[in-house]
Amino acid sequence: MQYDIEADWHLLYTCNYRCGYCFFSSDVLGQKLQTYASPQQWQSAFDATGYTWLLHLTGGEPSIYPSFTDLCEALTKRHFISLNSNLSRPFQSFAERIDPARVSFINSGFHFEEREHRSDNSAFFRNVELLRSRGFPVLVSIVASPSTLARFQEASDLLAQIGIVPIPKVMRGPYNGQVFPEAYTEPDRERFRRFAALARDFYEPSLANAAERPSIDMFRDDDLLYGEPSFAGQSCEAGRRFVKLEPTGEVIRCGGPTVYGNVLAGTFKRARGPKPCNTQACVYFCQKYAKPAAPRPRSFAPEFLTRFSEFIGATGKPN
Repeated sequence: MQYDIEADWHLLYTCNYRCGYCFFSSDVLGQKLQTYASPQQWQSAFDATGYTWLLHLTGGEPSIYPSFTDLCEALTKRHFISLNSNLSRPFQSFAERIDPARVSFINSGFHFEEREHRSDNSAFFRNVELLRSRGFPVLVSIVASPSTLARFQEASDLLAQIGIVPIPKVMRGPYNGQVFPEAYTEPDRERFRRFAALARDFYEPSLANAAERPSIDMFRDDDLLYGEPSFAGQSCEAGRRFVKLEPTGEVIRCGGPTVYGNVLAGTFKRARGPKPCNTQACVYFCQKYAKPAAPRPRSFAPEFLTRFSEFIGATGKPN
C-alpha cells in the first residue's frame, strides 16, 4: 500500500458495548450518535487534501455509524482503511462491496466477558468467517484483563471452532482501582506470554505476506507488560505522516494541543517534518512513527574532567 499520511480516526465515541476496561466512561459511550458529513462529503474532503490516506476507523463502535458501508466504499475509491470493531453488527454488505486490497487490517475485538452478558458468539463467528473467506486481513484480539487472562484458554477453545487463535492485547490505564499494565501479577504476565507466542505462530504466515505490519501491532505487546515506554522529546513523524482525527474533522498531532486544521473545512495543513514528541496517546502509533533516539554522548564523572583539565593545562597536550 502506498499512502502519504495515516489517521487514527475516532469516527464516533458511541458504542453498543460497555466493557469495564474501556478508555471511555459509560456516559461517553452512551452519548447520542452524531454525524458531521455524508459519506460523499467525507470522500471529497479527503480527496481535496491531495494526499492518499490510510484511515484507521475506530470509536466507539464504527459499524453502528450511519451508512457505515457507504462511507467505507466512498473512502476506498482512492484511500485505504483499517478498522477496529467488535463485529456485533452484520458485515455482509461490507464484505460484498469493499475491496479487501484497500483494507490494511480489521482488528476484531472478541470482548469475551462482555459478550456473555449479551448473547451467544454466533454473530461474531459468522462475521469473522465471512470476512476471512472474502480475503480481508482479520486479526482477532482479546483485551487481557486479569479475569480474562484467567479464562483465556476457555476463550481460545471457543475461537478454535472457527480456526482462530486470539491475540492477547495488553490492558492499559485504570481498572478496578489499579493501573495497568504495571498492576499485572507475574502469573498474569506468564499467561500473557504463553498465549502471545501461540498467536504469533498462528499469524506469522499471513503477516509475512502482508504489505506492511498492522499499525495496531499487538504482536509486540509482551514488551509492554511492565509499562509503556516514554517517547517524550523523541523526534516523531506525528503531524506529517500520522495524525489523530476527531469526529468533527479536526486534525490534531496525536493526543496533544497541536492542531493542523480541519479536513471537512478544507483547512488541514500537515507539518513539514518530524518534531519532538510533546505528548503520548497510542503506543502503537508511537512505535510506528517515532524515530530512533540518537545515542547519548558518553558522560564522565566531574572529578575526572577536573583532573583531566589540570593535566592538559600542565602539559599542553594529553599523554
